[in-house]
Amino acid sequence: MGMMSKEVKCDLCAATGIHDGRAAVKCLLAGAKAVQVVSALYKKGVPHIGTMIQEIETWMGDHKYRAIKDFNGKLAQENIRNPNLYERTQFMKYYSSQPKRP
Repeated sequence: MGMMSKEVKCDLCAATGIHDGRAAVKCLLAGAKAVQVVSALYKKGVPHIGTMIQEIETWMGDHKYRAIKDFNGKLAQENIRNPNLYERTQFMKYYSSQPKRP
């Protein structure tokens, strides 16, 4: 998300591993304009969306943000000092998650 959010001319939606407000904030910081939380709602019920919203609002308050647009994309690749770290990190995550071959 962080690598692509400023590269494409459309909004991006994060869709994996978003089960709480903290994960949603991470995606929004990376540049997602929306997050899909279907699995979280299946597991915890529709009222969980209220919990997630509260977690996001609490994080925003703790960091002095008034609106999502104020922090959306702050951690996108183009907004960090060493953008090559994104590519290196993604490379390492990809290869560390591959099954070991005998």
